[in-house]
Amino acid sequence: MAVEGDFRTIPGLMAGADLSANQYRAVQMDTTAFRVIAITNANAQRPIGIQQDDPNAANLPVLVAYDGVCRAQAGGTIAVGDTLALDNSGRVITDAEVADGTAVDLHHIAVALEAGALSSIITILLHTPIRIGLE
Repeated sequence: MAVEGDFRTIPGLMAGADLSANQYRAVQMDTTAFRVIAITNANAQRPIGIQQDDPNAANLPVLVAYDGVCRAQAGGTIAVGDTLALDNSGRVITDAEVADGTAVDLHHIAVALEAGALSSIITILLHTPIRIGLE
């Protein structure tokens, strides 16, 4: 059962597109100041946090957690305590799923506080992204 706790958000962010299908997934900065869009390529994009709400059009306020206890959507099987990176849909995955050496510029973003399966909503401890992978 996913819970949320005290998390920090970035004030003033707006959706750069319809993000209604992106709730509990990572977002990145758009090319316009204070606008965010969905992660579509975890190898090439820098996450700024996990979207916590579901704005259904561009230019609507969006709640993005960047630190603390929040919810995230799983992109695979996750165990309690796993360190988490992102897949190309902005869902959290274990670093074991990127340990085959093909990852380039992925980011550890959190630790799992509960277990989950593909597409489940889990509780994570979000932190500042740390780049991993090959250069």
